[in-house]
Amino acid sequence: MLFKVKDELQPDCVITAFDASGKTSGIHNFRYDLQNDYKATRAPLPDDLRIQLPILQTLLKHLGCKVIMHEGVEADDVVASVTRLVKLSGGQTVILSSDKDLFQLLADDVVMMRPIKNGISGAEVYDARKFADEFGFPPSSMADYLALTGDKADNIKGVKGIGEKGAKDLLRQYPTIEALFSSLDELPKNSRAKLEAAGRDHIIWTRDNLIRLKDDIFINDSSFLTDCLNTEPDIYEAENLAVTLGLERLLQRLGSHRQPVPRILDRSGRSLMPQADVFSADYKHYLKCAPRIFEGSPKVWDLHTAYYLLHPDESGSKFEDIHNYVNNSRHPSQTLAELAGGLNAEMCDYDGLSDLMNNIDLPLIPVLIRMENHGVRISPEGFEALRTELEAKILELEDKLIRLTGMRINMNSPQQVAQLLFGQLGFTPKSRTKAGAPSVDVHVLTELAKSPNGEIPRILLEYREISKMLAGFVVPLMRAAGGDNIIHTIFDPAMTGTGRLSSHDPNLQNIPAFGEWAGKIKASMLPREEGNVFVAADYSQVELRVLAYMSGEPRLLEAFEKGRDIHTQTASWVFGVMPELVTGELRRTAKMINFGLLYGMTDFGLAERLGVSRSEAKDIMKKYFAALPGIRTFIDEIVEQAKERGYSRTVFGRIRRVNEIPAKASALTRALINSPIQGTAADIARIAMIKVERELPGRMFLQVHDSIVCECRESEADEVGASLREIMIKAGGCVTNLEVEIKGGKTLADV
Repeated sequence: MLFKVKDELQPDCVITAFDASGKTSGIHNFRYDLQNDYKATRAPLPDDLRIQLPILQTLLKHLGCKVIMHEGVEADDVVASVTRLVKLSGGQTVILSSDKDLFQLLADDVVMMRPIKNGISGAEVYDARKFADEFGFPPSSMADYLALTGDKADNIKGVKGIGEKGAKDLLRQYPTIEALFSSLDELPKNSRAKLEAAGRDHIIWTRDNLIRLKDDIFINDSSFLTDCLNTEPDIYEAENLAVTLGLERLLQRLGSHRQPVPRILDRSGRSLMPQADVFSADYKHYLKCAPRIFEGSPKVWDLHTAYYLLHPDESGSKFEDIHNYVNNSRHPSQTLAELAGGLNAEMCDYDGLSDLMNNIDLPLIPVLIRMENHGVRISPEGFEALRTELEAKILELEDKLIRLTGMRINMNSPQQVAQLLFGQLGFTPKSRTKAGAPSVDVHVLTELAKSPNGEIPRILLEYREISKMLAGFVVPLMRAAGGDNIIHTIFDPAMTGTGRLSSHDPNLQNIPAFGEWAGKIKASMLPREEGNVFVAADYSQVELRVLAYMSGEPRLLEAFEKGRDIHTQTASWVFGVMPELVTGELRRTAKMINFGLLYGMTDFGLAERLGVSRSEAKDIMKKYFAALPGIRTFIDEIVEQAKERGYSRTVFGRIRRVNEIPAKASALTRALINSPIQGTAADIARIAMIKVERELPGRMFLQVHDSIVCECRESEADEVGASLREIMIKAGGCVTNLEVEIKGGKTLADV
């Protein structure tokens, strides 16, 4: 479309404007300050398009276009400001856009080309005369027109009852809002009533603040137009990027005969110096938006992954700085090559880290992208019914609180809740916030709810749970599903210090696991294809099994080998009773110790959890380590080794630097105990996911810590379950005695 118009018009320069504002992009826009629900009805930019925009902008620059993104305003305002500058310079402007807001810029020296269909077949040209003939009023009244009709695309309300035809009829005779209101007595009674109901000041405010374009952005920049006119193409770099992206028709257009070659790439799409392999600054980002680059499975080196493996606790905060450093350097290819050499040399100092990158972390990335693309379907009817039910329950709890207290408070306000509980009802504060105010957190409310007069705290607890389910899960999941009712999460493989995957936008790893509402939410989450079912495989006590392997504790290894209930067996050893005589209470205590040790729990922590004295807890832990001495030795050695060499290490070579772990001294030891164990379990899960993707007939779409969920035809469920179990057990490699539990069903609630 761009080339077609350039051929036809032969312009002196081409300026392309992109939005650099709005809540969806996270950058400030002045119109949101004026109306907080501005554009609230507009769907977010699809991920597939959003991630390609930086590449498009880079390509346009190489082709000689001036690319402008001005912070705090929208692209329309940029167009208006450029148009004003050109007008003042005595030039002419052609606007290529389908946006009706831009009609207000039409004048004798400004025309607008509105693309027909896909824009390739042509465009309809509007000048001021054609616009006036079609609409019945001059372009200068377009903002008045939109103020009357409203603009659904921007969520701007117009005058109720006045549509497009009515607005045109009014503006043909009275071309401005001011003229309309100065002639109210001459208008039909019905129109007059609608205008009076809306209010003159409000309509004018909407026009002047939300609709009329800002056209003074560059008015004080005397060199702006000169810079635009002097923008030159870089055909060599345009060819590089066209080769990289496989844009064959563009290459033909540029007259190039170059063939695709492996290239070093950065996230914005600039092609850098040729190499035998592909060097990406952010492999996952680039693979998602331009998969053709990686056809033929070239060997990839990725800056993001390498930095994460070396600095797992810093990658989230520091990587953007490093990426910007590459992008903004004078010679990005040289900078990236230098970083690659330096990081590779550093990785060689850690045994197995390069192998982990090449055999686990990088092969996992295309697996995650396919999982994201598949997604999970929701039942819109089920979620709508659940939302209605939760909203009704919230109203019921609010009414109940009013009946019992005679007061209406905002139950989401800690100050008002504290005043009710401790000021009006006379409860004694249990703890205080950092600011010194009485705390009303969940622990306090739970404690108060146990008292004989604890009905009010119980109502507050239930209200919080219901509100969390509604605002934290139901509504965000409905919003994320979009028009096709499919939720596509984003899996981040380079976020956590231990190597566990994270999920966001939305977080599907954080869906509540237990309770009535959790079950109802998951019951409305369905396979993507009708007739399919879910099959889920969950590692059983994987971290305890990793602990048994890494510590070599004979009793623990034997218990897993023989398939015994590990918590019952532990209780038998610690408390000196036969396994068949272990009570539920003793088993619960043993379970708490087993899992608590994985996170470095102290005797103080155990005492708090069991509700016993610290000396009793200390005695229990002493008996535990006497029964399992290999665990005590392992914990002491692994902490000492980590502090001595400066990092903890998993079985597969993943490291975590001691001086980068975001923990105070009291919590550092716990992190050094847990990281090798949880990190090894995370590595096993990553290996399993790669193998599942390669070998399984079903479609994997979700991974939650120790479990993998697939979708398949119902007739294949047994086969998929058996294969999943076998693959996941073998993924442990040297970590033997793994066990996997299989579940299946037609909704996520079943698995």
